[in-house]
Amino acid sequence: MKEQVLDYLSEGAKLHLITAFWEYLLLLEICRKILEKDQNRHRYDHSLSCKYENLATLYHAERNAGEGDFSERLLVLSDELIKMYQNKYGVAQGKRLTTDEVTGLLHATTISELKFALNDYLCHKEQVLVLFDNLDKGWSYRGIESGDILILRCLIDASRKVQREMRKIGIQISCVVFIRNDIYQLLVQGSSDFGKETRASLDWSDPDLLREVLRRRLVQQLSKDITFDQIWGKLCTSHFDGEETSQYLIERSLMRPRNLLKLVGYCKGFAVNLDHERIEVADIQKGLRSYSNDLVLEADRELTDVEPSAEGLIYEFVGELSEMSKEDLCLLLEVHGIEKDHHARVLEFLLYFGFLGIRVGNEDVKYVFDFGYDMGILNAVLRKNLERVRFVLNTAFWPALEVKAVVH
Repeated sequence: MKEQVLDYLSEGAKLHLITAFWEYLLLLEICRKILEKDQNRHRYDHSLSCKYENLATLYHAERNAGEGDFSERLLVLSDELIKMYQNKYGVAQGKRLTTDEVTGLLHATTISELKFALNDYLCHKEQVLVLFDNLDKGWSYRGIESGDILILRCLIDASRKVQREMRKIGIQISCVVFIRNDIYQLLVQGSSDFGKETRASLDWSDPDLLREVLRRRLVQQLSKDITFDQIWGKLCTSHFDGEETSQYLIERSLMRPRNLLKLVGYCKGFAVNLDHERIEVADIQKGLRSYSNDLVLEADRELTDVEPSAEGLIYEFVGELSEMSKEDLCLLLEVHGIEKDHHARVLEFLLYFGFLGIRVGNEDVKYVFDFGYDMGILNAVLRKNLERVRFVLNTAFWPALEVKAVVH
């Protein structure tokens, strides 16, 4: 759709069309969920019957109301929009669209009728939640482009519009869009008025909170009053390489609950397969290697999203020392073929992802989560300590990349 429609539109028309596209899709998805959830209920609830039938009629009248999963319905809607646009306007550059023309491209029936029927029905619901995740899975292999940020911005604008209009008539609705922090920064940079958006950070920086997440998973079928130490001691050996095991695993999770649960799951899997009564040292070693391999693949994919020329860069660190100077790091980037003017962008991602940390002099290594995920602070530390900073590979990647430890 970007290539066959948006490239031919003026900037204002792009914003207008994409926002209307998302609003239309959101309304259709909410409508579809209602028809699915109340398929049986409306037959026995007279207060819903007529409204349900009316909503179903309007929904099925839309030419784009397809079946299948969300991505398939999104594809159908996009394809039909492309065909409608090309049939009407061809390939004229800088085309401007009026409100009526946008409506004509998107809607087979009057959108106001669908809105009214939907709002009337939702008055019988306590709450509506619209959650968007995994948006980056649809981005081009070439990386994040300005068009991707524009589409994301328009999704947020459309969500806010739907939310605002429904809340005016008393419908409790919340629309939440999940994006990575680095993408959020790009979004802020490209939107002068984006500060008014409500932002909730899901970043973790406290090991005790991660421990609590793990405890709650472990005691689901047990007493909720069991402490972490009580349950952990029964499930896992107490120390590994001279360090308390839970802290050892947390330090290799990049402070992400998902990673911690995955790492513990790998260790537990080896313990079960080897018929151990609890997770032993050997299970942690094997689990950490499997987890590390996964982490390398994930880091490479996310880096490629941000900087396509850096695809496969992570593997350049195989067999390297665990610490290196900026000059050595930049040499690795050059060997991989990354141009010098892209070095800062790649380095910032490696720091933000947690692949690299920094050590100033003889101080302990610090990662982005030690700075509250604030790249401004981390970059300031780098600028003020240029001669004393060393870059440190996160220990989570050592097993997969066979990194050689620097002993202090």
